[in-house]
Amino acid sequence: MRAIPFTASLIGEVELLRRDDTPGVAREAIDKWIGADHPANFNVRLAASELVTNAVRYATAGGVVWLRLFDLGGSALRLEVQDAGTALEEEPILDPPQDDIENSMREGGRGLFIVDAISSDWGATVTKSGGFLVWCVIPNDDPNP
Repeated sequence: MRAIPFTASLIGEVELLRRDDTPGVAREAIDKWIGADHPANFNVRLAASELVTNAVRYATAGGVVWLRLFDLGGSALRLEVQDAGTALEEEPILDPPQDDIENSMREGGRGLFIVDAISSDWGATVTKSGGFLVWCVIPNDDPNP
């Protein structure tokens, strides 16, 4: 585990196999770690589902995905999803134009747009081991922005 440059405590960490049912397993892990009644549960589950789906679909290497959840001192949660790949096969849609029929009809590509909408901050980095880590911060006080 790498050092995190902020005050945080690890709530949970799990290594998941890259399979079609992995996003559902990630949502179950979130429920186990913070409970269904947690004010940020809906948004953390949604972000986990989107980021894990991306890792399962687009990772260029490895057979596992790592999911981690941190408490940032009670005000927010930080979710991390890491895989062994570093490439994106298609550009993510971060701000889809309303009149762009081609993008509006795409089946995928909106995961990071959703994560951006429900988080106070997010980012991605290539890890020292060559993997790809995407993280987001979900506030505890605003369950459905």
